[in-house]
Amino acid sequence: MASDSPRRPSRCAGGVLVRAQAATEQSYMESVVTFLQDVVPQAYTGAPPTDEKEKIIWVRFEKADINDTARNPEFLEMHNGTSEPPLCLMIGYTDGMQVWSLAGEAQELFSVRHGPVRAARILPAPHISPLKIDSFADKRPLLGVCKSAGSSGTSPPYCCADLYSLRTGEMVKSIQFKTPIYDLHCNKHILAVSLQEKIAAFDSCTFTKKFFVTSCYPCPGPSLNPIALGSRWLAYAENKLIRCHQSRGGACGDNAQSYTATVINAAKTLKTGLTMVGKVVTQLAGTLPAATPDEEGTPHSASRRSPHNPGVVTIIDTHSVGEGQVLVSEDSDGEGVVAHFPAHDKPISCMQFNPSGMLLVTADTLGHDFHVFQILTHPWASSQSAVHHLYTLHRGETEAKVQDMCFSQDSRWVAISTLRGTTHVFPVNPYGGAPCARTHMSPRVVNRMSRFQKSAGLEEIEQDPIPGLSSSPSGSPLHAKLSSQDSYNNFTNNNMGNPRLSPLPSLTVVLPLAQIKQPMTLGTITKRTGKAKPPPQISPSKSSGGEFCVAAIFASSRSWFISNSNMKREKDQSRQSVVDSLYILSCYGNLVEHVLEPRPLSTAQKISDDTPLELSTCPRACWTLASRTPQWNELQPPFNSNHPLVLASDLVQYYQCLLAAMPPGSPGPITRHESSDSLASDHSGQEDEEWLSQVRLHLNQ
Repeated sequence: MASDSPRRPSRCAGGVLVRAQAATEQSYMESVVTFLQDVVPQAYTGAPPTDEKEKIIWVRFEKADINDTARNPEFLEMHNGTSEPPLCLMIGYTDGMQVWSLAGEAQELFSVRHGPVRAARILPAPHISPLKIDSFADKRPLLGVCKSAGSSGTSPPYCCADLYSLRTGEMVKSIQFKTPIYDLHCNKHILAVSLQEKIAAFDSCTFTKKFFVTSCYPCPGPSLNPIALGSRWLAYAENKLIRCHQSRGGACGDNAQSYTATVINAAKTLKTGLTMVGKVVTQLAGTLPAATPDEEGTPHSASRRSPHNPGVVTIIDTHSVGEGQVLVSEDSDGEGVVAHFPAHDKPISCMQFNPSGMLLVTADTLGHDFHVFQILTHPWASSQSAVHHLYTLHRGETEAKVQDMCFSQDSRWVAISTLRGTTHVFPVNPYGGAPCARTHMSPRVVNRMSRFQKSAGLEEIEQDPIPGLSSSPSGSPLHAKLSSQDSYNNFTNNNMGNPRLSPLPSLTVVLPLAQIKQPMTLGTITKRTGKAKPPPQISPSKSSGGEFCVAAIFASSRSWFISNSNMKREKDQSRQSVVDSLYILSCYGNLVEHVLEPRPLSTAQKISDDTPLELSTCPRACWTLASRTPQWNELQPPFNSNHPLVLASDLVQYYQCLLAAMPPGSPGPITRHESSDSLASDHSGQEDEEWLSQVRLHLNQ
C-alpha cells in the first residue's frame, strides 16, 4: 500500500519523503545487497543494467540556516512539532548531487545532474551590520559547488567555485583558480577554498578576496589540504615550525609504541627492503629499465628531502587577520595568529573544532592516535598562548585514513570515521581528565571536581605541583621521553611554564568505547551482545572504489517517529537519554540512527564516581536515501518561498536585519519578560536590595 511505503511523493515544497524504518540486522543486509546488485549488476547477471542506481562518491552532514538554532529561534517551532532543528545531508554522485533534510521523515530538498561534484556547501546567511551590507541578500540561499566542468567551460576541471541562487536558480558568482579545488568551507563570515598547499578566503557578504595562505603542508589524502573552520578560527597544517611564534605546549609525543606497532613497522621495513633489493637485482639483470629522474622524484622522496616540518598546526583569527597573505615567519609580526604548535610527528590528515571552538581534534596520516587540544589564547601574541594536550585517542596499531570527525554538542563524545567504514566513539571531557561514570552518566556536563572532593579538600591537593600534574601546558610524563628531540624539547618549544594558567590534568590516553562498522566490511552492525557475524562474500569495494565514504553527527533521537506517524512527540521524551544519538550516513545511502547508552563498567567490583565507562550501541532507525536512478526526477531551483531552505534563509536574514538595526548595547529582538526575580525589574523589592548589599559586602572583603 502507498501509506505503508517508506518512500512517497512529498506534499510540501520539496521532493520525495522517506519514512523511518526500524533498523534490524536483516534490514541492513537486504538494503546493502540490493544497493550492490543495482550498482554492480554485472556481478550477478550478464545482462546490461536496465534501472541502475547511481553510484555515491561522497556524503556529508551540512550546517546551514535550516539547522541554525542560534539565529532563527522561531524556526524551531516549524519542524513538525519537534524541538530540535532538522539534519541536513548532502550526497554526491558520479553525476550531480542531492540535499536532504531530516526531522522525522527524510525530505528531498535538491537534486541535480551536472557532472561529478567534488565539493558543495550551502552558504549560511552572513553576519551583517550597519557598516556591512549583504550584496546577495535577495539571492539567498546560495549553494557553492565545485564540479568537473566550470561555468566558463574553458577552465580546467575542478578549478571553479560556482555560487548558485536557490531562490532564482541563476549563478550569481564564479570564482576561478589556476589549480584544482580540494574542498569548500564556510561560516557566516567567510568562504574558505582549499587548494593545493593554499587556502583562499572570501568575504561572505561580497565574495571578494579577504586573505590567503600559501604555506600549507600537503597531505596524501583523503583530504589533500586539511583545514578546520569554526565560527571564528581557522586551523590548517603549516609547513614549518617557527620558534618565535610557537605557542606554549602542543603534542606530548607519539613515540611510545606498543609491541604490536613495533612488529608491524619492522615487517613493513623488511618488505620495503626486499622490494628495493628485488628492483636492484632486476635492473642488473636487464629485465627492468633504470628509474628515470621523474620516477625518482616521487612525492615521498621529495617529502623526505624537504626542509618542511610535518604535523604543525596554525590557528588564525579570521576577524583580526589582515588582508592579503597570511605569513608565519621569523620576519612577520604574526597578526591574527592565535596559536602555532606541533600536533603530530606525521603529516596531518584531518582536523575538527568542537562547537565552542576551544577544543581541536587532529589526526595524522597513520591514523593510530588522535590528539585533542585545548586552545587558551593570549591577546598579545601566539607565543604567549597555551595549547594543552588533553587527550590521545588511541584507535589501534594498523594504519587507517581518517575522513570524518565530529564532537557532540556538549563536547563529551568524539566520533571519528575512517575510510575502512568504521566509526570510533571516544569519551572526553571539555576540561580534560579521565572519563568516568560521574562525568558521563549525567545529561549535563559536570564540574571537574565533585562535591566530595571539594568538601574533603582534595581540590587543594590537586593544585599542588606533584608528579602526574602539570603546572603549565608543557608538563606531561611523556615529555621526559622526548627531551632529546629538538622539535619537542621543553626549552626550545618555549614551554617554560605559564604562571597565568592554573594547573591542568596530565595527558589522558582514551580507547574507543564503541566501534561501529558498516555492513559488508569487517562484519555487520553488532547488537548489544557485541557478537559480529562473518561478512558476506560480496565486496562493496566494487561499487565504492575501495573506499567507504562515511559521515557521522550527534543529534537528538528521531526514532520515535517509527511508532508515532502523526509526528507528535512527548515533551519529556528527549530528556530520557544521557547522550544524543549518533547518525551515520554511509556510501550505501543508508542513514542509521545509533542509540548510545553509557553505563558503568559491568566487570567493576564496586561502582563509584570514578568507575570506568562502557558504551552500549544499538541501531534504532534507518532511512534509505540511495534510490536515485537515471530516471529520477531532478529538483532544481528556482524554489518558492515555502521551500525549507528558502524559508530558513528568510528567517535568519530577518533576525539579522533586526539585530543590525538595533542601537549599540541593545540585547536584540528577543524581549525579556520582567519578573520579581529580575534585577532589571522596576518592582524589585526590599529582598533584592538586601541581597545586593550582601553581595557587595562579600566582594569588598
